[in-house]
Amino acid sequence: MSGGAGALLRMDHAGFHRGRRGVLHDLSFSIKRGELVALLGPNGAGKTTLLRLLLGLVPPGSGQVWLEGRPMATWSRREIARRIAYVPQGHVPLFPYSVRDIVGMGRLAETPFAPRLREADRDAVAHALGALAIAHLADRAYTDLSGGERQAVLLARALAQGAAILVLDEPETGLDYGQKQRLYALLRRLAGQGHAVIATTHDPIQAACVFDRAILLRHGHVMADGPAAALLGPAMLERLYAPI
Repeated sequence: MSGGAGALLRMDHAGFHRGRRGVLHDLSFSIKRGELVALLGPNGAGKTTLLRLLLGLVPPGSGQVWLEGRPMATWSRREIARRIAYVPQGHVPLFPYSVRDIVGMGRLAETPFAPRLREADRDAVAHALGALAIAHLADRAYTDLSGGERQAVLLARALAQGAAILVLDEPETGLDYGQKQRLYALLRRLAGQGHAVIATTHDPIQAACVFDRAILLRHGHVMADGPAAALLGPAMLERLYAPI
């Protein structure tokens, strides 16, 4: 388990119940700036619920979740949005918003009621598009992009949000091999720039090669937590994905 000193996010003996059923049990770990962390586990292990706790969408039933040294419950939703950005699995919106508009939605935490983006917001959008090397897509309809391009746009939206913590849900879903490699290169670059990145994944082989650290979740418990390359070997994966 990683220590709590200097952690951006920390879970301290956190648990969660749905009715009488325990979903997460006594989870304790922290995530620091510059870390690239993979979250792995079989279906039903509690990964989605864990992300919801990390995002502050639901409170823990026991223990505590800390954001920058303060209990998550003491932050407003707007304050959390300035610090944590969520990147969902690739999706297609109902309307053909431009890439610039999609990325601009990341500025809503700063200007939620403004009729148009301020100059500072436009600068943040331009910076995010440039950082992800997709400025040439700015005027394209998001609905017309490839899966890999959409994923890059969602990452750019998270960057425009200005958050130091990026939480990604199976970001490689629907991507081909080349798109995955470009995505992983982007994540490594973002971690190198000081972001804390945690992503769920069903690809332990890639996780061992790309991520710094892996947290393995089974039956709502942290089964193991350590360097990804050392942890994600055949014996550990057999234990992680063994039939119930």
